[in-house]
Amino acid sequence: MGNAQPSFSLEEEAIFNQQHMGIGSAVNTQRRHVLPTKRPKVPQDNATPEEKLHNLAEKSSQVLFTAHTVFPFDLFPNTLTVNANKIDIVNVSFFASRQTTSIPLHDIANVEVQTSPFLATLRIINIRYPMHPTVVRYMKKDDAVRAKGIIDGLLVALSQGADISEIEPGKMLADIEKLGGSAVEE
Repeated sequence: MGNAQPSFSLEEEAIFNQQHMGIGSAVNTQRRHVLPTKRPKVPQDNATPEEKLHNLAEKSSQVLFTAHTVFPFDLFPNTLTVNANKIDIVNVSFFASRQTTSIPLHDIANVEVQTSPFLATLRIINIRYPMHPTVVRYMKKDDAVRAKGIIDGLLVALSQGADISEIEPGKMLADIEKLGGSAVEE
């Protein structure tokens, strides 16, 4: 009598799975009516939420690299700023009108550089919008290649779990560029 489980319809089971395991999930079809176990909490450092927020704000304000597009080719020069945890691109379309795009590092799938003898185009492919990459045209060739190296180095450091928030930007920039160094010789 104590072991009898109520019989649920397939629709009720699907609703249960959607509520407890994500939309469209059919993971728990064989073991019916078993609630998913909670993951044990990973011990965190003893920082308070305010300290964590302050550290994150400090990390986002660490400007590692800034580049501008070249004036005669771009009448209203745009700005690319690489921070320790995101990339900001400010597109200026006319006087006093700007559009700022921020891309967190963990959302970047790839960074590409297309070069010509003097200028280059930097293309940042976002995981969320892979068909619409963010493009910065008319950059100096050296700036675009260096920005790609820094971004690639940050992506490698992020993928390896390195915490760069405690390191002074000037000290880590050379190592970050070395990590993201391109295999292409100029």
